Amino acid sequence: MNKTTLKTPFGATATIYHQGAHVTSWVPSTELGEQIFVAKRSDFAPGQAIRGGVPVCFPQFAAFGSGAKHGFARNIEWHLSRVNNDQTEAVFTLNDNEQTRAVWPHAFELTLSVHLTPTQLTMTLGVTNTDDQSFDFSGALHTYFSVSDYTAVNMRSFEGVTYWDNGTELSDRHVANSEALQLTGAFDRVYFDAPDSLELTDGQVVKRITKTGFTDVVVWNPGAQGAKSLSDMGDDEYLTMLCIEAAIVDKPKTLLAGESWHGVQAITLRNG
Repeated sequence: MNKTTLKTPFGATATIYHQGAHVTSWVPSTELGEQIFVAKRSDFAPGQAIRGGVPVCFPQFAAFGSGAKHGFARNIEWHLSRVNNDQTEAVFTLNDNEQTRAVWPHAFELTLSVHLTPTQLTMTLGVTNTDDQSFDFSGALHTYFSVSDYTAVNMRSFEGVTYWDNGTELSDRHVANSEALQLTGAFDRVYFDAPDSLELTDGQVVKRITKTGFTDVVVWNPGAQGAKSLSDMGDDEYLTMLCIEAAIVDKPKTLLAGESWHGVQAITLRNG
């Protein structure tokens, strides 16, 4: 499978597979190490989703739509449009084609830019409606973070936010309290109209995760039993991963003919 690796003058690297414009690695420095989780058993095969990294979910998130789970964009080859001279940014594009129109009858252009600084990874997803009629879409940057132990990290900035736990009725929603979120088992939650900034503390490293354009945040870990049910994940790998996803879930975005939308997820590292 085709892939592009950015190697910056300041030592940061990132790897993006052309299928799905799928980020599978971000190493800001030798000291900080790998920040993105990818399962060791993940399939790196044409048409197969990669377990980990940052899948681009489009034109729907999960089963919130009538199409395939998480849409088709993560399983299709994108075009590498450019890499800048200092290898701090790569831009990928995907246009509608015979394969996409067979499952979603709209004309569109997607872009994904991946930008690196010494302490930050910024991913920008662009959606342009090139059709002559409007369409709705949902989706996400389904980011798998590498963590030391998902039960030992904590997250803040969800106080007062309405959330829903997958596996319950969609109408069964609750409001988050002021306590930092710490996980102990399987967890699959959508925070609706979530704040555009939150912090993930993992030992001495704090990840500030920001979003624009996306309305929601998804937090997911399969837990022990869930990991055993995933053929492309080792039984114990769930311990060192946590998904925190900038997303559009139950309120799809409508784009009129000719309109564009951009959503950003940025991760900034600092010592705690």
